[in-house]
Amino acid sequence: MYVVALALLSACVVADDVTYLQYNGDDQSVSVDVGSDTRYVLDDDGVTEVPEAVSVVLTSSTGAVEIGSGTVSPSAGPIGTIHRVSVEISEAYAEDIDRVTVRTDSGDRGEDEYDLERDSAGEGYWVFELESQGEDGEQRTDTLTFLLYEEVASEE
Repeated sequence: MYVVALALLSACVVADDVTYLQYNGDDQSVSVDVGSDTRYVLDDDGVTEVPEAVSVVLTSSTGAVEIGSGTVSPSAGPIGTIHRVSVEISEAYAEDIDRVTVRTDSGDRGEDEYDLERDSAGEGYWVFELESQGEDGEQRTDTLTFLLYEEVASEE
């Protein structure tokens, strides 16, 4: 019984006197190559392309229900690359999500967490632009984990 209560408490976040309960699973992540020289790839015909985006399916806390997707574009680039981090929540669940964050794990550089902004025209669309940081010549693979939250009614 105590283990269940502890697990539920650890999935809650308090921000600005509002309590949020995590809505999705903890392991919904993508990898981004930072410091890579592959940001621009020159095709045979001279056309420059940006590496493809990388995406992950976002599911409910048990993993039983697909509720949306998280995407980072581009998936690689040199230090200073601007990566567009976006989340699209299915219409059936968009109303349930009140906060979206992305947690970055940059190895020795540490971890950080950023709030995505809800699109003004679409309740299920969230976005954030993240600039990769590092020293000249540094290369690493960062892990970006998507976290979805619903606001929990507070007792007063």
